[in-house]
Amino acid sequence: MNIIELIYSPYSLRLSKPFTTSKGIINERKGFILNLKNAKGIIGVGDAAPFPEFGSESFEETEEALTNLKLELKIDLFNLVESLNENLSSFRNLYALRHGFEQAILNLISKEKNISLNNLLNRESKKEINVNGVIGLLSKEETEKAASKLKAKGFSTIKIKAGRDDFSEDYKCIEIVRNTIGSDVKIRIDVNGKWNFDEAKENLDSLKKFEIEYAEQPVKTIDDFIKLKKIANIPLAADESIRTEDDAINFISKKAADVLILKPMLLGGLIPTLNIIDIAEANFIKAVVTSSFESAIGRSIAIFAASIVDVEIAHGLNTSAYFEQDLVPDPYPVKNGKIILNERSY
Repeated sequence: MNIIELIYSPYSLRLSKPFTTSKGIINERKGFILNLKNAKGIIGVGDAAPFPEFGSESFEETEEALTNLKLELKIDLFNLVESLNENLSSFRNLYALRHGFEQAILNLISKEKNISLNNLLNRESKKEINVNGVIGLLSKEETEKAASKLKAKGFSTIKIKAGRDDFSEDYKCIEIVRNTIGSDVKIRIDVNGKWNFDEAKENLDSLKKFEIEYAEQPVKTIDDFIKLKKIANIPLAADESIRTEDDAINFISKKAADVLILKPMLLGGLIPTLNIIDIAEANFIKAVVTSSFESAIGRSIAIFAASIVDVEIAHGLNTSAYFEQDLVPDPYPVKNGKIILNERSY
């Protein structure tokens, strides 16, 4: 494989309206589109969209790394995964940039060999992916409207952002959603690590009656996860705690969570994400793949990873709906709470 040129360009995607979490307000997402060209003029495309608020490097760090980069890639197609890991080892602390290069390399190889990503990686994809709707930190009135809209659009799972300073407001909004959508639609909550152990114990106890599918990142540390999992009556999911393969293996080995939330952009790409999925499933732990408000180009990697997950569960892949305008038309639109993949999707 002969790569002779790297061309990269920054992008900024504005959200049609702010999305609020307990970590702050998201108004835009910035990143870089990477184009790797070979001697025949074939171009592989990748997306590097850093998200420092959720654990990656900053936009400025990514830009500096690209500016100073000396492109030296020697990919062994007969030992592709090992070769990718070796070639991208210098991006160990630049997770979004590693994602972008890995995606561009895989895309280029697929085009050169005229084969799908499934065939290239010897992986089988589902043809249908369930997707959850999301409700941010809204007022009670806005929460009710959002829940009604998501149910009308066919979502069978809804994730509700929690972690307000006053838990009673969280409780009221979760109650409103359950009353609005009925018992047939699943509810999962995302606290973004806002609660301490005692708060999490008390709050989860009070939410039991709403039949919560799982509570995402209710606490910050793995020690608190371990203690909470022993007594919680709601399954626990780890998100911000999983930023490397080692993090995931640690959670799996200590049985600290029931579900792992995997964001390929923040884990450094598809290969690390697939490795975690394999290990989690072998240990009977569920994996949920979510995008990170990256462009439709980068989101395609999250969709591929979600299509590999064996268990039937909803994934967080509806982020393109939040942008005023994406870089390209969405190739994987969400309809009736699902993404349908055709045989040429990858």
